[in-house]
Amino acid sequence: MAISLNYFLIGEYGGVNPQTGKIDIGGVFDVVTSPVFPLNIPNLIGLMSFDEVNRDTLFELRINDPEDEILAKLEFGVRGQIPGLSSKQVIALENLPVVKRGKYTADILEKNGAGYKFVKSVDFFTAMYPPKRRFTQEEIANIMENKENLIVSVKTDYSIPGTDIVKKFQLNLDDSIPMEEGYEPFPSDDKIEIEGKIMDLEGIRRNIEWMFGQEKPKTSEE
Repeated sequence: MAISLNYFLIGEYGGVNPQTGKIDIGGVFDVVTSPVFPLNIPNLIGLMSFDEVNRDTLFELRINDPEDEILAKLEFGVRGQIPGLSSKQVIALENLPVVKRGKYTADILEKNGAGYKFVKSVDFFTAMYPPKRRFTQEEIANIMENKENLIVSVKTDYSIPGTDIVKKFQLNLDDSIPMEEGYEPFPSDDKIEIEGKIMDLEGIRRNIEWMFGQEKPKTSEE
């Protein structure tokens, strides 16, 4: 019978437990959330289980970006097992670049003397902005009533990638909040144009909006 893939899990850490001989994996995920892209995933562990690996076999893992371009390749070997037993393999990746939003996939191929034999394609993870927060007018009013203790305005410095330009933005929960000197309103359409290039700040806005209504950080007394 042909080799088949039972499952493919990815996490932040894992490996073979020296005490039990079993494989541990932690921080399992299928979604990567970030206010800004591109970003790097510093450490990534993949756990695979195969059936019908009856001899030592070489495989290749190909990770594809949302445009179906190959982002990374990794070659690994799996030891053969007695027929009827599954073969498990742990792989490690460092500094995987996540260049854009969307669904990332992985192709697993068996490598042999004749070339490559496709085994399976799986969803790797989905990269997305933080979820959009939904405010009701009542919720805004309740937060504003306690604005002395709760966050109602956020100021942020945004360094334009590839330039020395720094933009200073202020995003308010309510339009009545005055702008601080030296800051400009966060773009209403979440976009800015720098040197002819349009930059999307939607993810930054979403990240900031989850701060509204939280308690203000308390400054420690000297």
